[in-house]
Amino acid sequence: MKKTIVCFVFLFFGVSVFAAEVTKKNIEFYVEHTTKNVTGICNEIQMGQPNIQVSGNGYALKSPFEIKIPLLKISSGDTNRDSHIQEILGYPDTPNILVKIESVQLGKDQTYLVKGKLTIHGNTKDFVTEAIVKPEGSNSLQVDGSVVVKFSEFELENPSLLFMKAKDEIRVKYLFQIQLK
Repeated sequence: MKKTIVCFVFLFFGVSVFAAEVTKKNIEFYVEHTTKNVTGICNEIQMGQPNIQVSGNGYALKSPFEIKIPLLKISSGDTNRDSHIQEILGYPDTPNILVKIESVQLGKDQTYLVKGKLTIHGNTKDFVTEAIVKPEGSNSLQVDGSVVVKFSEFELENPSLLFMKAKDEIRVKYLFQIQLK
């Protein structure tokens, strides 16, 4: 009986749930083309607050949250190219790419599996990505990862340059700094 109470107390008090504030948000997009590879950046991302559970050295997401990537805030350094990409991605009918993070689970070798739904131009698909979560100080985490998205899966036109189409995929790299409260 005593061991059961001790285990219950450890489990109950050894796990903490934190509201969190995302203090750094960066998403980069890479598209390969036969004549030129293109990088786009978006630093003006809108995010809900994640609720993170800390248990020992592990982290878990306690409830889903949403990320909005405004198409007008994605910049590749060329306004004509940016306008073309915005049009391909559905602007002005759909002004944002939506990401719903549904779960985060510890995977292998201190990587985490992030699962959710990605909506581009009204098409929603499930996704899974691996992320590295590193503590930075006592109440801060860095989340770093990437995911590959195919234009064809979302029924999007591949961008073209000089009548040659880009590769059918976009590599999306993300980096977030999260402050636990």
